Amino acid sequence: MYTRHICVSANEIIADSAEKNSELAMMLSEFAEVCEADGRRAVSVSEKGGKKYISAGSYCGFICLADGTLAEILPKLGNSAENARKALCEEFCDRCGYEFRPMSFDPHMNFLEYFVSVFAGETMKIIKSGVLSAYASREENLSSVQGTILFSENIRRNLVHRERVFVRHEVFTPDRAENRIIKAAAAKLIKLTANPNSSHLLKESLSYLEDARMPHDINAEFSKCINTRNTKKYNTVLDICRMLFDKKEGTAFSGKYVLCAQLYKMEATEAAADKAQTTAPQKKRAKAVRKRK
Repeated sequence: MYTRHICVSANEIIADSAEKNSELAMMLSEFAEVCEADGRRAVSVSEKGGKKYISAGSYCGFICLADGTLAEILPKLGNSAENARKALCEEFCDRCGYEFRPMSFDPHMNFLEYFVSVFAGETMKIIKSGVLSAYASREENLSSVQGTILFSENIRRNLVHRERVFVRHEVFTPDRAENRIIKAAAAKLIKLTANPNSSHLLKESLSYLEDARMPHDINAEFSKCINTRNTKKYNTVLDICRMLFDKKEGTAFSGKYVLCAQLYKMEATEAAADKAQTTAPQKKRAKAVRKRK
């Protein structure tokens, strides 16, 4: 959970190397090096008058650091932080396929909390409608015969425990790739949020997904996900999980002192400002025109 919130606009200074900010400047400097090596200048370091300055680039989003600092970077849209945060949240919604709802949008909720709230809310929708399960093969010692007895292993394990039998059998379980990925994301985000409602929903989600294992190789889990009519309700949540874990998505950033970073390439242009002020009917008309073309 973050203990300090810093909010800046794109291309503005986040911190300097003054004594009171020395630890923050050190962590952001390391993050800047990682970004530069990765070819994504989300954060950059400059020097003037013997002092280092760490500035945001044109990427917007949030960076959670190990010292409890949350750095929120908003697109530069005039002097309105409300419109800037709204544009950033809309960008996120466009990327994950979630319908942005202007009427329920809270401009005072920072982007990290909005990100977590969408994930937590959509995850609970899945749980309430029923998480998907699948048959899986399992080998274990039981008190009764179920499935096929594995004789050699049974002799090895149960020579002096005749009341037990080692078998291989099929079980219908929620321990499938989609649920394992969601569990990993919920476990990650619950450590970051300071919002009581989101925290409650994530705890509830983790309790419902107790039978799903925590994945060891998250990328391998994504390759096991199947896209069918039954899994359609997972689409938005899995897209958010890809943003968190899949480097191919290009929105997740890492660093030695970074707990979680989610940043989107957003140029500070009038086009971004227009997007923030576009109404829902205008969006629908524009979408219809594109389809006709």
